[in-house]
Amino acid sequence: VGDANTRFNEDALRLMRAVRFMSQLDFDIESVTRESISNNAKLLNNVSRERVKDEFIKLIMTDYPMRGLIIMKETGLLEYVVPELLRGVGVTQNQAHMYDVWEHNLRTLQHAADKKWPLHVRLSAIFHDISKPETKRYSKEKGVITFYGHDVVGGRVTREILERLKFPKDLTEQVSMYVRWHMFFSDTEQITLSAVRRLITNVGKENIWNLIDLRI
Repeated sequence: VGDANTRFNEDALRLMRAVRFMSQLDFDIESVTRESISNNAKLLNNVSRERVKDEFIKLIMTDYPMRGLIIMKETGLLEYVVPELLRGVGVTQNQAHMYDVWEHNLRTLQHAADKKWPLHVRLSAIFHDISKPETKRYSKEKGVITFYGHDVVGGRVTREILERLKFPKDLTEQVSMYVRWHMFFSDTEQITLSAVRRLITNVGKENIWNLIDLRI
C-alpha cells in the first residue's frame, strides 16, 4: 500500500482498521506499519467519533478482541478512544483476582468473544470493572482491598464513554445498566426470594439472562 505514514495521513481511521484486521484475521502487523501507527496515533483526534465508534465495534466483535486492545494500548491508540480503560493498568485486586484490573477486563471480554456473545454483552464485559481504580480502598480493619460502589460509579462512567463515542441511546442505556448491576448476589450463599424480585424489578426480566452471561 505504499508509505504507511502517507496512507494514515490520508485517513486516520486506518490506524484502528489495521488493528481490527489483525484481530479479525489473526495476523500480525508488519513492523514498519506498526511503528507508523504509534507515530501517528494522535491523528485519531481528527476522525469523527461516529467513525471511531463503528471501527471500535468491529474490533470488539472479532474473535480476538483482547489482542486488538493490547495492541491499541501499546501503539497509543487506546488513549484516543477509551482512555478510561488505561487507568486499570497495574491496579492490583484482592485475593479473588489473579490479574490487575486492566487484564481482568480484557480477559472478561475475550471470554465473551469465545462464547460468541452479542455486542451488548461484550461491551458490558470490557467496561464492567471500569471504575475499580477510583473506588479502590484498603480496609485496615479487614486487611483487604475493597472496591465498594465500583458498580454504581462504573455504570455512570460507562454511559459517559458510550455517549462520547456516539453509541445509540438504547444500547448505551442497556450496557450501562448491565455494568451497574453486574454485582448482583455477590454472596451467592445468601440469596432470598425478595432479592431475586428486586433484581428483576431493577433490570427487567428480559435482561436477566444477558446479565447472567456477563456475570459468567
